[in-house]
Amino acid sequence: MKNFITKNSIAAVAFAALLSLSSAAIAAELSLPVSIEKVGKLKFSVNPESKTQLIVTIYDAENNLIHSESITTKKTYSFENLVDGAYRMEILDARKNLVKSKTFSIQTEVKRDLVAIQ
Repeated sequence: MKNFITKNSIAAVAFAALLSLSSAAIAAELSLPVSIEKVGKLKFSVNPESKTQLIVTIYDAENNLIHSESITTKKTYSFENLVDGAYRMEILDARKNLVKSKTFSIQTEVKRDLVAIQ
């Protein structure tokens, strides 16, 4: 009986360790190293830090898909042609799990200056 309990205890510990490793692998997969950095006035650079396939999607404020593409290397996105408004960029892994998200807005500013003429 004691031998039976010991074998079951060892099996239970081994099973728990296996589940822990499996969970760690899934968590690591969902936190793929990728950066989204502002470069210039109306541009963002998406940089996957490994050669992993990522899906970049861009949505407007009404959740309409504006752009979607798959990348494996650094890419710069220009938003010069978009109208004023709120937008969201999402980075997804190959299984379409959200890895990173960035919200931003575009606003046109009108500046007026007083210039003295002599």
